[in-house]
Amino acid sequence: MRKYFAISTLLLGSLTSPIFAEESKSFYLSIGGGINSISELAGNLDGTGDVSFGTDSPIQYSLAIGKEFDDWRLEFNYSATTVSRDSITVTAPGTNPVTSNINPDIEEDIKSYMLFGYKDFPSNNEFSTYLGAGLGISTVEMPEANPIVGGANVPTPAIDEELFTFGLKGGVEYDVSNTTSIYAEVGYLNYAGFSTAAANTNNNVNAVGGEGAGLGGGGGAAAAGAAGGNADSVFDSNNSFVVSTGLRFRF
Repeated sequence: MRKYFAISTLLLGSLTSPIFAEESKSFYLSIGGGINSISELAGNLDGTGDVSFGTDSPIQYSLAIGKEFDDWRLEFNYSATTVSRDSITVTAPGTNPVTSNINPDIEEDIKSYMLFGYKDFPSNNEFSTYLGAGLGISTVEMPEANPIVGGANVPTPAIDEELFTFGLKGGVEYDVSNTTSIYAEVGYLNYAGFSTAAANTNNNVNAVGGEGAGLGGGGGAAAAGAAGGNADSVFDSNNSFVVSTGLRFRF
């Protein structure tokens, strides 16, 4: 993903280099972090059953470099988070949903490379507010796993995708000095849907007896049915809301 950073940096430089000598302290560097409330990863597993992965609310950090144009800003923004998928729900055709905890959690790494434009709304004091929108690409990586759901092993595919991503932001900024400010913001990111090759289905259903995850006798059948397909796995678009704070340094 270094190429995305290089391309975005060159683009930002080409837009701003002609006026660099005329304006001082119009470039800035931002460092921040916060909580990412990301939705469940949901889709159709191997073409034979619906599946969703539960999650926590992980820490997300970000690093950005930008250029100010009066009340407008252009910014390249990098952010990263590791999502722990801690449960799985499988719904095979004609059966009830079956949910099981995943132990250990399946860790999903998400890195976003975004180009944002912002409109600042300055006030007569040190506070200002802003709104922004951006486009970019996110890399999503999650290893293959084989959780037990309803008394059967359900192989889940490895994910290694580059997804179109768009985002929205709104925030407030407080100027500590002429060169430093503190900001707090709420952001929204949407990751595009995708399909990926099915998991290895060799030995994918190993019944271990009993009723599925304590949810009744249909549990084993639901998990076994969802584990038996050979088509690609198709996943829906995913949303995340990020509440974060950080520092912005002008130079």
